[in-house]
Amino acid sequence: MLQDVEAGRPLEIDALVGAVVELGRLTGTPTPHVDAVYALVSLLAKRLADTRANLSLGPQATMPIISHQVQPA
Repeated sequence: MLQDVEAGRPLEIDALVGAVVELGRLTGTPTPHVDAVYALVSLLAKRLADTRANLSLGPQATMPIISHQVQPA
């Protein structure tokens, strides 16, 4: 997935994470952590598709998808 993000390609969310979510629902197995990852990666994919941005994770990189930082409680 990281290589897809860095190259600006669509993410393969459904194939990688969506299948686990679907199997959990079909078998009645709760998958709260995977559901959260799926939601966040889906949001990332939508944001990248909307802005057509490439994400670089080099030492000087900035992440345009994050508008603020959450302070720990």
